[in-house]
Amino acid sequence: MNKTVNTSGLLIANVVMHTISACMAGVWISELVSTSGGMTPLAWFETVLAVIAISVGLTVCTYIALRHIPTLPSAQRRIAKIAFIAAYALLAFVLAIAAASVLAASAGEHAHMEHGATEMKSAVESRRRAAASIQNRVSALTDCADVARAMSTQEAATGAFSREGGDVGRVAITLANIGGGCSTARAAVFASRAQLARLFARADRVLIEMRRAIDSDMSRHEKLVAVRRHADEFQRIMRGVNDALAVEAMQSVSDAIRKDWHAAGLPPSAANAITQNFDGLADTLVEGIDDIAALKSQPLPNVPVVSNVAYLVMYPDATMGALAIGAIIELIPLGGILLGMSIIEKGMNGNRAPAEPGDGPRKPRAPRAPSTARRGRPPKA
Repeated sequence: MNKTVNTSGLLIANVVMHTISACMAGVWISELVSTSGGMTPLAWFETVLAVIAISVGLTVCTYIALRHIPTLPSAQRRIAKIAFIAAYALLAFVLAIAAASVLAASAGEHAHMEHGATEMKSAVESRRRAAASIQNRVSALTDCADVARAMSTQEAATGAFSREGGDVGRVAITLANIGGGCSTARAAVFASRAQLARLFARADRVLIEMRRAIDSDMSRHEKLVAVRRHADEFQRIMRGVNDALAVEAMQSVSDAIRKDWHAAGLPPSAANAITQNFDGLADTLVEGIDDIAALKSQPLPNVPVVSNVAYLVMYPDATMGALAIGAIIELIPLGGILLGMSIIEKGMNGNRAPAEPGDGPRKPRAPRAPSTARRGRPPKA
């Protein structure tokens, strides 16, 4: 009894799914051929041709898989099925990424802007802490300046720190220079504090405007343009903040204080007195200054231009649903193809009717023993 296997339903379902997949890829292609956002007639022509080519190509592949692979001999059918599944899975993976990038564009852009705003807020807070750390060194600079001036006055009056060498003037001038350096660094900190206050206020206003833009009901394109404009302004402000942090002043004062005074030619008693009185202050001035210097050299946060596919990797929490939907759109046709091939193979095996009992091979007859009777005419009575 012959059984005709009809897979037209699976083929029609796959055509529908292939059309959906091609349309998703068409949105992706439209973004590739029109980076400025406006679709020209040529861009429309390229996109439509690509959609038709993808849908027709997938449909032809499905037809070939359902009509011809099951009819091959067993060994060839196994090899052809493995090759088809591998090639189709690779193509389905690419198309699934395209579909997911289209579906996740809105969520990815929002996550991208939120991430940029969070990074900018963190950058402001870290630089506030750095500025506060530098400003807290004002008391140490004040002590440095007062101690250096007092020692210079005492040295000029009594020669208390150069009694062994007798170089009163040189020691007094050295101490006065140390005090002047500390006073200059303190003035730089005061100037930077006023400038940083203005810059941080501007940065806060930019962050507030960015938050309003992110939460507004503007179109996606306008919102992204506004956020990137605020991000560029934020970078300019942060570059000013980095320049205003008085890291170099602290380092230069510390290096000047911790100079090798013995090698500089000061009397041993004066060199020892300067080292004893100012080494602790020098360490206080540069405590944690390397971290602040490293902070100034870090790249500033921004909202860079990235593709929709990059959102899938950068923000998987926001785009996981789009990835799942894209995978489903591409895996359902593959499942339908495998199901149809299994149905056809089972139907072909069922079409082979079992052999009739009478058609079986007959057993060979046993050879008959030769007769011992004498042939010829019978004897006469």
